[in-house]
Amino acid sequence: MSDTNGIHPGTGEFVFQYWADEQDIFRADLAAGSTVAVQVFRDSGFLAPDITLSVEQGGGVVSDSGTGDRPLMVSVPEDGAAEISISTTSGGPFRYVLSITAAGATSIQNARYSQPEFVPDEAIVLMSPEKQGSMSPQGVAGTLSASSATSLGQGAWLVRRNRFGSVASKSSASSVGPRAETLRWVAGLRSEPGVQVAEPNYIYRAQFDRDLSSLQWNLPLISLPIAWQAAPELGNDVGVAVMDTGLFTATPSSYGDWHLDLNANVVPEANLILDYVSGELDIDDEPGRDSNPADPGDGKPQSSNFHGTHVAGIVAALRNSAGVDGVAPDVTLWPVRVLGRDGSGTLDDLVAAINWASGESGINVINLSLGGVGPSLVLEGAINRADDNGKLVVAAAGNQGTDEPTYPAAFQRVIGVGAVDAGKVRAGYSNFGESVDLVAPGGDATRDANQDGNADLIISTWGTDEGGEFIRSYAGLQGTSMAAPHVAGVYALMKGANAESVTPENFRAWLADGSLTEVVGNTNEYGAGLINALKAVDTALEGTVSSVLLSSPSVLNFDLALLDADLEFTVYPEGSDIQVSDIRFDQDLLALDPELTPGNELPETVSVSVNRGSVSEGQVYKTRIEIDYNTGSEVRTLDVPVSIDLTELPDERDAGRHYVLLVSTDESRETIEQRVVTARDGSYGFSFDDIEPGEYFLVAGTDMDNNGFICESGEACAEYPVNGLPEKIVIGEERITGVTLSTSFRRPTISSMGLPRIGFEGYRLKNRGSTTAEPVRTLETNR
Repeated sequence: MSDTNGIHPGTGEFVFQYWADEQDIFRADLAAGSTVAVQVFRDSGFLAPDITLSVEQGGGVVSDSGTGDRPLMVSVPEDGAAEISISTTSGGPFRYVLSITAAGATSIQNARYSQPEFVPDEAIVLMSPEKQGSMSPQGVAGTLSASSATSLGQGAWLVRRNRFGSVASKSSASSVGPRAETLRWVAGLRSEPGVQVAEPNYIYRAQFDRDLSSLQWNLPLISLPIAWQAAPELGNDVGVAVMDTGLFTATPSSYGDWHLDLNANVVPEANLILDYVSGELDIDDEPGRDSNPADPGDGKPQSSNFHGTHVAGIVAALRNSAGVDGVAPDVTLWPVRVLGRDGSGTLDDLVAAINWASGESGINVINLSLGGVGPSLVLEGAINRADDNGKLVVAAAGNQGTDEPTYPAAFQRVIGVGAVDAGKVRAGYSNFGESVDLVAPGGDATRDANQDGNADLIISTWGTDEGGEFIRSYAGLQGTSMAAPHVAGVYALMKGANAESVTPENFRAWLADGSLTEVVGNTNEYGAGLINALKAVDTALEGTVSSVLLSSPSVLNFDLALLDADLEFTVYPEGSDIQVSDIRFDQDLLALDPELTPGNELPETVSVSVNRGSVSEGQVYKTRIEIDYNTGSEVRTLDVPVSIDLTELPDERDAGRHYVLLVSTDESRETIEQRVVTARDGSYGFSFDDIEPGEYFLVAGTDMDNNGFICESGEACAEYPVNGLPEKIVIGEERITGVTLSTSFRRPTISSMGLPRIGFEGYRLKNRGSTTAEPVRTLETNR
């Protein structure tokens, strides 16, 4: 879409135009609670568009507007026919992907490749068990041909290399530079003997935005005043590790003299490493790891420094009728510095800190108000060890306003926390989907939901350091960084009320059971709901844990392209004995493999398939799978809604006109041959004749914005044999037949690819090779 006409820049003698196209309209039958979302993608150099997504249904309209820097989302209010409109009133051309997901379904908005930050020429390596403990830093460096190796504990190492050799120039299809070269090196490390895991040294950042406020609306929102009466221990004898930028002190060169609202709760000085920031991110007076977690500041008035002080205040500020109150005002605060310059930290420092904390008996909960999109297996292993040792790990879900998984929040054994405003509505910046297990107050500077005349910000402890003078203060911030410590603090209240019963495993069981939260919206945006301190403390005091069975996904959606799916079961607490007592489903529509038999244990996974002979194209079927299970003390029911939508006929499956390319395998990724194809009966047929024998990449995709590139974010793409992992196809003298690719607007995750795909910008379309000739491609107008 575009509000204007024009020519794409940088096209040289070949003209790639775009035309004004200000509104698209779709009609569909929607179910109540479904989410309609639009992801927007645009090229740099164009003005940001003003975009509105609206859904009209039964005379009522719900809408969302923005520039596309976050997904536009609306929730469908009722069942029935709806008209979906996407319109733009300013700005240049952009691509978009419209998706509709059922209530409770896992979102599918992975329409771009994740671009995680990481440190060039560094890798995190986990050695195999037989190698762990038997290798010195020099031995690891020598084995891996690295310049240095630093132990992070538990068999994990930070290895560095000296860059050498020339770097090829960048092209439209690949980005060869320090980051790309680092990924190649990491891929090579994975094949070295004794290496179990090798991955980039990902960078994580504090998840917040800055402003000022003066009211703590966030505490009564989660029933804290009453919860303090129910748990008068206020978290006493419970240790909370805030792994962040460190803690404000008036004397940053020495341990102590902390912010007055925190000073009495900070763990006494001991011969322990509490500052893990190293390398270029370390800006304090003692470079490298040391025992002083003081925040060194940076002299900037608008800064990410003192972020850790703000987070710590939300958890642990004293309740003394002065300053602000913390959620658990009598906890023992363990400030651990893992974020340095500009609120950034690296994977190696974070892993080392968590490995230490997992063995520290005084720590019961770890708060990580930080995140990135790098799914590190080494980090997940460190977190799992901490969890095994009884430390709950809580993390911010991220502030990108998308469902792209943010780590560590998206790890299975981490409690990921999203943010709401004073009206219990998801903040527009707050991530959703896989990273969110529940929500807590995080604030929103654009709203005053409780109509108190102030922006909905989280007020907490802060500091200033302008001119080198450190002065304690207070500030109002917004972000999932502010939401996470609310949950960490509530866990501390629970632990203080009943230390024996409150464990990470039981916390997850209670969360799954709905015993800790208030339902405020759909599970995709809000997870289990808004943390409720009173419910949580009452649950802890009662101390009983009922087994809970959950399924993933929680809703099954079938269509003509997907008639089989796996249903994975998770039991909380882990290891609980669950037996099937009864199962009900429409056996004419569905088949389960293996069959579930009353009296037997539930398998980890069941394959669910649609009985093709019992359904008809053009029809929609609604049914459910109900599993009664015996926990030993009671019988409960797991309810899995099932939708089978066969209304889209095969010949209607059309992702738009596709360009099929044979591309060179060198760094230039030059298009050697090109075909233009359209869909027929739900597929695209293509062929190449008289091709020079050799090696090629075979790719296909759409060019929705007419800029001469296919496979950009927001466009359909197919790579042989699998998207994200193209492999060479060898063409010889004999003709090759039967080659198939699958095209999709989705992009694979880092986990499925193994490593990030950095700098991919699509494939350039081929022209006729003459400066006077017209381009092969023309504008697609048939929509």
